[in-house]
Amino acid sequence: MKFMYKTLVAALLLVACSSANKDVLPADFTPSPQRGIAVGTLTFEGDKPMNDIYRLFYNAVKGDKKFRKRNAGKIMIKAREGNGRAFTGDFNNRKTYLFVIEREPGQYAFTEYNYLNHIGPNGMVNFSREFAIPFDIKAGTISYIGEITYNDAALPGTPKLVVTDKMDRDVAEFGKKYPAVPWGMAVNNTAKSGDTAGGLVEFR
Repeated sequence: MKFMYKTLVAALLLVACSSANKDVLPADFTPSPQRGIAVGTLTFEGDKPMNDIYRLFYNAVKGDKKFRKRNAGKIMIKAREGNGRAFTGDFNNRKTYLFVIEREPGQYAFTEYNYLNHIGPNGMVNFSREFAIPFDIKAGTISYIGEITYNDAALPGTPKLVVTDKMDRDVAEFGKKYPAVPWGMAVNNTAKSGDTAGGLVEFR
């Protein structure tokens, strides 16, 4: 299934700041058989962020070194508004963010997250263990890859990330933000299994 588009994103459309909400997809789509897109949502538990910046990294899991390097990327959330912390997402009381990933066709996975507790010289970055939330990108196709819920206050031994299928809800939200895109062509590729890193990730 071919998806006609000119440019969806250079690497990442999900950035939690006021300007991100002004991003739009072009109305004059052209064929792009060399690339595809994956879409989904990132949702935060809790009413207020516990850190200033969150990053969720993804990589190609197959291909040579050059292919992996040029297709690596991240979703970044800046959870600071003015002098305080706040969510700035697209819906669900601003706690849920739409994301679009445009890449060359291949097999990919989210593999790691980190967070910065404070913007400034005294801030510290903490990294997760490596895990794998797999997803595919197919040429000319919209692949829905699920909702990833992040629990800032997860207790030891409980999942920090939960992957669920919320396609109907999320595609409706994408349609509101990008009405020119034929979202009815989206294919559900929500991951049902992967490397949980000993319970850090849960698939539902």
